[in-house]
Amino acid sequence: MRQRHLAMRLSSLEPHPCQSVELEQYPTEGNLAAAWLTKIDLGDGFTDKHVLDLGAGNGVLGIGAAFLGAKHVTMVECDAPTLDVLQHNVREVEGESICTVINSRVNGHPIELDKPVDMAIMNPPWGVQTPRADRAFFETLFSMKIPLIHFIHSIDAEHLLPLAHENGYELHSIYQDDFRLPAAYAHHTKNKSSTRIRCYRLAKKN
Repeated sequence: MRQRHLAMRLSSLEPHPCQSVELEQYPTEGNLAAAWLTKIDLGDGFTDKHVLDLGAGNGVLGIGAAFLGAKHVTMVECDAPTLDVLQHNVREVEGESICTVINSRVNGHPIELDKPVDMAIMNPPWGVQTPRADRAFFETLFSMKIPLIHFIHSIDAEHLLPLAHENGYELHSIYQDDFRLPAAYAHHTKNKSSTRIRCYRLAKKN
């Protein structure tokens, strides 16, 4: 699927409700998701892989991976209103039979699955509202010994390289872009703003 078509498909999904500032719920836009997922597909390929999407939100990343040929996608989400949106989107897209939705909070412990995971993708909380909020997401994936992890984070994050090395991973930046932040919460003073992000690749060292 070409990037432009992928962006259109992902942008047509029911949007993230964005009701919990504590969970740092911000939507990953279809255009950004499509550009990033296309780069992942060109580098590592989704075809025939089991992909795990942590904090799946409305499913934009996991469903995108399915569109790009993933054999199976497991999406984990804990927030009830968001879970309803996610399940609706999974039902509406082609290939829904390859998607599994799990209602669970990411807590740093392994997620028990029937089949091994080849690749994880995620846009974790960055720790803006709750310091170190991203750690549980990384700890979960590290504990599962997942060989490839792709994620979005703030371009200003300085803890990612030491975190990767401490856990036996190589860290590389594969893409940079602006992450748009709509005025979803009461503390926002502008209708829209944006922040610079990097899309990273973690690869397990042999």
